[in-house]
Amino acid sequence: MWGDTMNLKQLEYFSVLAEKEHYRKAAESLYITEPSLNRAIRDMEKEMGVRLFEKRGRNIFLTKYGKMFYPYVTKSLEELNRGLQVMKAYTRPDKGTINLGFVYTMGYTMVPDMITSFHGMEGNKDIEFNFTQGTTRELIKSLKDEQTDMIFCSSVADEPEIMFYPIAEERLVVVVPENHVLAKRASVSLKEIEPYPFIHFHAGSGMHATVETLLERADAHPHVVCHIEEDNAMAGFVAAGYGLAIMPDFYLLKHYAVERIPIADKTDRRYLYMAVHKQHPMLPVVERFRNFVLVQGQRETI
Repeated sequence: MWGDTMNLKQLEYFSVLAEKEHYRKAAESLYITEPSLNRAIRDMEKEMGVRLFEKRGRNIFLTKYGKMFYPYVTKSLEELNRGLQVMKAYTRPDKGTINLGFVYTMGYTMVPDMITSFHGMEGNKDIEFNFTQGTTRELIKSLKDEQTDMIFCSSVADEPEIMFYPIAEERLVVVVPENHVLAKRASVSLKEIEPYPFIHFHAGSGMHATVETLLERADAHPHVVCHIEEDNAMAGFVAAGYGLAIMPDFYLLKHYAVERIPIADKTDRRYLYMAVHKQHPMLPVVERFRNFVLVQGQRETI
């Protein structure tokens, strides 16, 4: 605990005087008068109850107590200065780190292209990113726990603390093995998939509710053979002939042994969203990126 009167300036005075070993030189370095420096040191010594300096000729030197105290003071001042530098970086809009989370499908082209475009703009090259991938529910939890500053995900209705901004339109398709009886169809109704084994998204995924709504509207009740969390794994199971699925038409599907078939039923437009926490303070560097996304991410189909 600090004493009643000792303050940060006194510690700085002590440190400089210990380095200069001369009152006048130390005072000049600190841009204060020599009597002011002398008085500050005397007040420190009085409060601590020990002599910190002793005079030898025209110079002064640390006493054994001053030598004991000196490393603690220098370490404290260094840590404080480091903290100040960190806080200054945090409050700069052109420098800092953004912790960004996104659902798996956005990691193939959309997020990399977005970050590349952002870094290509003047004043953004010193901004760094830490990336996290997960399901919508996992990402929302990370936002609430302040592990991420911003996330790209599906919209969830029961999250009043979260603000969702639509940024990209996402097309849903029926995905079947390439040798499936429906594979060559130009489009397919959801009622037509009812006889076939169905691979569903895990309940923790933002896609689960969307697919459920589509099936209910079509009065389609396919037999669910498994639930999967991640899009790549789902595509792999479809390619292996385990079942068919309704999923986003994401970039890497073309590399699997599957066919993507447009849905004939009328479907609502589905968007991916940028989400931030309403109550958490937003650093200038995060606000800068948010504004960029709102301008650039204009509901493009991924």
